[in-house]
Amino acid sequence: MPYYTPSEIEHILTLIQQYQTTSPERILLGKGAMSREERTLVALQLSARVSLSRRLPRWAEVGAFVPSSLALEQCSSEEAAEYKRRFVREDDRLLDLTGGMGVDFAALRAVAAHGVYVERHEELASVAAYNLPRLLPTQPSEVICGESLELLPELLERYKPSLIYLDPARREGHDPHRRVYAIEDCEPDLRELLPRLRLLYTSLGHPLPRLLVKLSPMLDITHTLQSVPYVTELHVVAVRGEVKELLLSLDLSLEEAMPEAGAVTITAANLLGSERPTQTFTQPRALAHEGELTASYATELSTYLYEPNAALMKSGLFKTLAETFALQPLHPSTHLYTSSHWVMDFPGRVFEVRAVHPFASSTLRRLGRELGAAQISCRNFPLSPEALRAKLGIKDSDTQTLFALTLSPSIPLMVLCHRL
Repeated sequence: MPYYTPSEIEHILTLIQQYQTTSPERILLGKGAMSREERTLVALQLSARVSLSRRLPRWAEVGAFVPSSLALEQCSSEEAAEYKRRFVREDDRLLDLTGGMGVDFAALRAVAAHGVYVERHEELASVAAYNLPRLLPTQPSEVICGESLELLPELLERYKPSLIYLDPARREGHDPHRRVYAIEDCEPDLRELLPRLRLLYTSLGHPLPRLLVKLSPMLDITHTLQSVPYVTELHVVAVRGEVKELLLSLDLSLEEAMPEAGAVTITAANLLGSERPTQTFTQPRALAHEGELTASYATELSTYLYEPNAALMKSGLFKTLAETFALQPLHPSTHLYTSSHWVMDFPGRVFEVRAVHPFASSTLRRLGRELGAAQISCRNFPLSPEALRAKLGIKDSDTQTLFALTLSPSIPLMVLCHRL
């Protein structure tokens, strides 16, 4: 990967002003004053503008330089990065061992008293050195290019970090087509890193630190909590209904290295943008509490239907959710709820039930003629939304929603709803 000096980046940004009305495709194919590398970088910045403004508006505002389309695609959104600030104290000395594009580091450094960014790739580190002073003009940061695990003893001795952040990546050689994988498939390997950190801090005589670890939402929560020691909290973070990451908060000063997985507090957070409040659901002793509960399943649909948000679905706290809001689940695998009362602060979507129809051929023909158009959502149902839409012969519409679901014990139904 190339190394960019500040003057080279400034030169590219100057060229962008000259070519901002020219399409990236035309720039790449053109000839003239710019070199091939300049054309590639100018085209990249121009093509990334829309995505940068949408995902990182503050970065776009200060004229941040984008190192690559992949880096922009893989980094946290600004909302998800800012959510992590709740784990930072104002007197923290922050060490980021996997700097990347620097989005999470910038958000955390905005709160911490001191910050050190470490990244192995020269391209990313040089761009971070350019962007960070523009994002945080009054909060200088140290930018280091190198292998953080090799530099670890020196970093700990020199900077005495109280908070360490890292974003383990899927290990090279792992099958990229496997959607679900385990913490053992990631590097740095936390199971090796955490004992090493404790040993280094103890030998240096420094207070043991806290860690914030960002993980892929494809990891299994129970297995992760059973595998990683010193965890105090796990956060499932969704952005506008799509789960983006899992966050582990660790405290290496805990006397018990492996608290039971069930003892960890789990928070499900659905970030809805600056205009709407974040939906959060927090449960201490989450997995233990979930295991202690017995579900009482509904035998019929009541007045309201509840659909948990994506973060709650990932958390797996289905019985806890029913208990908290006095709801009846419909089926162990449907993960929808009903009640005769309206829970206004439910963390998800709430619908008023308008009609309930059996799943039968005669009903399909009649219902299709009556509906004309509707959104379709299938939950624990024998047909996909596309297949059901074809059988009904209806168009898509956001004016009404048809839930195709299974009611306990095994009754397929079609429920016509209006979203509240």
